[in-house]
Amino acid sequence: MAVERYLGHSGVMRWFWAPLVAALILSLLWAGLSAALTQRPQAVDGVLDLRGWDFRHQGQIFLEGDWQFWRDRLVTPGDIASGKAPAPALLAVPGRWTNQTVNGTPLLSEGIGTYHLRVLLPRNAPPLAMRHNQRFVAWDVLVNGERAIYAGTVGLDADQTNSAGQKAIAAVSPSDGVLDITVQVAAFGGYGGIPRALLLGDADGMYADWHQELALRAAFLSICLSIGLLYLILYVLRPRDRECLVFSVMSVAIALVQLTSNTPLGSEVLYSLPGQLLGFLNNVMFPVVWLSCLASAALLFPGSLRKGLAWPSVLFIVAVPVASLWTLQIPWLLTWTATIGLILAMITLITATVTAARQRQPLALPMAIAWAVLGVSNLALVHRVGFTGIMEAGYCFMLFLQAALLIDRLRLMLDQAKQSNARLAALNGALEVQVADRTRHLSETVDRLQLAQDRLVQSEKLASLGRLVAGVAHEVNTPVGTALTTATHLAQQVAAAEEAMSAGTMTRRQLADFLTEVKEAACLLTSTVERTAAVVQSFKQIATERSDESLRRLDLHDMLSELRPAMEVRTDAPHVTLTVESRPGLVLETNGGALTQVLGQLLSNCMDHAFPKGRPGHIRVEANLTPAGQIELVVEDDGVGLADAVRHRLFEPFTTTGRAEGRTGLGLHMVYTLVAGPLAGTVDIADRTGGGTRVTIRLPAAGRLDAPSPAPSSLSTSGMSAIIT
Repeated sequence: MAVERYLGHSGVMRWFWAPLVAALILSLLWAGLSAALTQRPQAVDGVLDLRGWDFRHQGQIFLEGDWQFWRDRLVTPGDIASGKAPAPALLAVPGRWTNQTVNGTPLLSEGIGTYHLRVLLPRNAPPLAMRHNQRFVAWDVLVNGERAIYAGTVGLDADQTNSAGQKAIAAVSPSDGVLDITVQVAAFGGYGGIPRALLLGDADGMYADWHQELALRAAFLSICLSIGLLYLILYVLRPRDRECLVFSVMSVAIALVQLTSNTPLGSEVLYSLPGQLLGFLNNVMFPVVWLSCLASAALLFPGSLRKGLAWPSVLFIVAVPVASLWTLQIPWLLTWTATIGLILAMITLITATVTAARQRQPLALPMAIAWAVLGVSNLALVHRVGFTGIMEAGYCFMLFLQAALLIDRLRLMLDQAKQSNARLAALNGALEVQVADRTRHLSETVDRLQLAQDRLVQSEKLASLGRLVAGVAHEVNTPVGTALTTATHLAQQVAAAEEAMSAGTMTRRQLADFLTEVKEAACLLTSTVERTAAVVQSFKQIATERSDESLRRLDLHDMLSELRPAMEVRTDAPHVTLTVESRPGLVLETNGGALTQVLGQLLSNCMDHAFPKGRPGHIRVEANLTPAGQIELVVEDDGVGLADAVRHRLFEPFTTTGRAEGRTGLGLHMVYTLVAGPLAGTVDIADRTGGGTRVTIRLPAAGRLDAPSPAPSSLSTSGMSAIIT
């Protein structure tokens, strides 16, 4: 990992970590020596003489020593001043009731009691302030009879007492150079006594320290939450890095420790919550932090944790919040449970880092130092040694390491992102070249397909022309044969008449018969020639694509009448009948050649697809005027109907169900192209009611050539027919 390379240069890291560890050890030693060597005034017989104390130069002072004490009583300052209160005992402050006695009788851990101390101050004493650090039981501090600082509500029993609400610092005013301090304590569900003495000092300095500590702890809280959030984001981005999730949980737990501790931050943010609840939550965060340490060791150094050490460590660490519920019955239980858990956890973690160091894992040394510092600071807090904020110092050390890991992890991700972007850019360049090459090949393929399509269209036209020529030959052969027979018979009759006249045997009767036969033959020849001319003319109109594509006015009724013989030829089969229905007045201004091609193609499709294997059927051609003023041309059959395989793509080129029979699938494509193009109309193919297919062509009537040409996708093809080539 890049983070290991970043933190694992052994020569540099030794000089980096060693001063930090040395500084922490020296701080602990200096705090202990200072406490041992500094001689501060102590209270004697309930009186603390500070008349020789300079608050501005010598600083703040803890009100320690022998205080007057009344057990099982809430004595008021008035009773003390008037002498109505019973004779007090003396009790050492700080101290808990669980390990203290009054007149040889041990104090109970729970109950009520009253402390009193008279503080003598110098005449030139500055404005003073007092601070208390106890919030997990209820207490009131009254200075010269006035309530100054407090935690919760003090009552005579558990029902009247609660520990919700706190004021931990307040300004105090002496009376004639004297502070009479009365502390009423109601301990139900927590330790009784004054575990940490009241702090008295210069008001300006006290409040400045308070706000400074509040700002520092708020900044520390923000850093914890920020690091936790960033690690959580990293885990979401890279779920395989599970140590990121563990560090996120650890950072949030350290933040909650700050909120639930008896600090200015906790007093300002969670002052309204009961002290017992905050104490329990604070004890719960202890196993969360240390279980996170064990989990991070298991993830950073796989296989390095020894189960024989890990499981007892987990057991004692998890037992800490449980032990906090029994501390009143067994006062030492919580302290030693936490101590054993911390010692086992540190041994487990240091053993794991030693194993990891033997495997040449560079992170082993910094993680071992961080866990050792965190463990020592927690032990100092549990046993109340060292300087104020020692636990926070250990947490800061761990967060510093987490921040270093986080920064390097982000740098690693940025490097990977840059490498990915470079690879992506290279792939994009290659893809652009490939796309250009494929586009060129595709363009060439499209050109070849277009050429092939043009050739197929031409082939289709030639095939249609061949069928038309065959029909013309069939249709013309009959009248021509009749004319030839008539002409032959007439020539025979003329020859016989000439012979009779030459021989002089021609009678009047024979001449009359000859003339009658000549007249009949002439009439027959005339009718057959006229019929042949009409057939040729109609086939000329339907068979050829006119070179003149200009528009012309025509009546669709007259056009269908002219094309009737040619349509009969196209539908000439013993099993098929044709019906043409129209009415005069259907005037179009259109391309007649294109319209005849469309009509011929539709009839050919009907014959090719609607009536397979000699199936009998009927084709109907109908022309009428729609209510919208359009000319509607309908070609329908009662044949087999549409094929599902091509129902939704009838107008696409090369769509056919008869490819095995040599059909190209261009017929309906040609129909659509002609209708939507030169004819400026629409075409719709649908199933016919009762079976078969219905093709509807709508064309603008004369004077409506501005109608828009539809796109292929706009054509209604629901229920399309099988009449495709």
